[in-house]
Amino acid sequence: MIVGSVALIAFFAGCSKLKQIANINVDIPYTAQIAIPPLSVDTAGAALPAGGLSISLPSVSFATNSAQYIAQYHTAANMIINVDLESLSLQLAAPANQNFDFLDSVQLYISADGQPEVMVAWLYSVPKGQSTINLSTNKNVNLKNYFVKTTMTYRLQAHINAVPASSTLLNIGSVFHMLANPLN
Repeated sequence: MIVGSVALIAFFAGCSKLKQIANINVDIPYTAQIAIPPLSVDTAGAALPAGGLSISLPSVSFATNSAQYIAQYHTAANMIINVDLESLSLQLAAPANQNFDFLDSVQLYISADGQPEVMVAWLYSVPKGQSTINLSTNKNVNLKNYFVKTTMTYRLQAHINAVPASSTLLNIGSVFHMLANPLN
């Protein structure tokens, strides 16, 4: 009886290790660009109301290409266990020599068809003099149901202390991490 129990435990431990070995862990990069729209104040660097101004930048949608990634890694949507936002950076693409001194804080929200908008990245104290910033990400939000959609949408919410140049372009660089297992 003891030998049978030990064999059964060894069998399940081996299955668990085999299942773990079959895990597919892959990082998937995406890029997007957002133009900061003209604000009601026309001059860059103009004073804003005391305490600054909260603005929501236009949403930008991008193709997830999830079907391609799923096929490339020989898995299926129902075998994806988790997708999280591994990293997110914002870089000023234009105008040249501008930095993020106009920005106090920023949050990034993601939405997808049939899915609620969720905050997944933030930076509450933007360092001065930087033209690229890295946001903190919430890896506890499973974005699987967003990733398997055809498109996802980013929306940036920002608190500014000055008006950025009217031609300001932001590059958004993100890396999602997908965990799938074909033995699920």
